[in-house]
Amino acid sequence: MFRVLLVDDEIEVRNGLKLKIDWTGLGYVVAGEAQDGREALAWLEENTCDLVITDIRMPVMSGLELLKQCAENYPGVKFIVLSGHDDFHYVKAAMQCGARDY
Repeated sequence: MFRVLLVDDEIEVRNGLKLKIDWTGLGYVVAGEAQDGREALAWLEENTCDLVITDIRMPVMSGLELLKQCAENYPGVKFIVLSGHDDFHYVKAAMQCGARDY
């Protein structure tokens, strides 16, 4: 099973992702959750995962900053960025930081 970390400042989004996707049927397990980038980094120091699904804009530490720090410290972790923002600046920045999808 591939391990997933969900990162979003809105608990409703995290809960929605957990409930709407058949994680085990796809070979994944939601291994952890974080409400911002700093909490995600703290989680990653103690745990491992294969995939991080993150929001782009969050208080404390953004998804972009999380991507940058993980590219340096956890290069094997894949990223998918979820966002309601359609600003191309965010898309470009996320892809440059190593996101696999936006």
